[in-house]
Amino acid sequence: MKATKFVWVAAVCALAVTSLTGCSMLYPHWGATDFPTDGPTSTSINVPTVTPSQTASPTPTAKPVQAAKIQVMSVNFDATNQVVDVVAAVTNTAEDGGQCTLTVTSGSTSKSQVVRAESNVDTTQCYPMEVSTAGLAKGNAVVVVSYKSPAFVGSSLSQTITIQ
Repeated sequence: MKATKFVWVAAVCALAVTSLTGCSMLYPHWGATDFPTDGPTSTSINVPTVTPSQTASPTPTAKPVQAAKIQVMSVNFDATNQVVDVVAAVTNTAEDGGQCTLTVTSGSTSKSQVVRAESNVDTTQCYPMEVSTAGLAKGNAVVVVSYKSPAFVGSSLSQTITIQ
């Protein structure tokens, strides 16, 4: 039994020695040199110095303004209150921040009102507009709605209304 145990211990020791000497086969001068590194420890790279030229920086170009398509949905002369009421919308954009202007011209006199406009699903709705007819000549008057925003500008077709 002792001999079997001795053989067994000798075999384990031989196996351990063999496996450790295998490491020296992979790196034969263990401890004689530094460990390998990922790359050279000091390198000299020549990077050319680039100086920016003295050219003018490009100026940002403004977005081109598009033509607003304005639909006047309602023009009404209110004889009781002596006003012209108009409802209009810009049909080719839905945006906030623009302004609608109603202009009523009768004879050589014009009156205007500027209102805000806001997005309404797929159009831009002008707030309801109203111009007093006081000081305007009786008879036919021309009504025009215009719209202006940073991206759109335009005017409606003129409509005629009778002021009484």
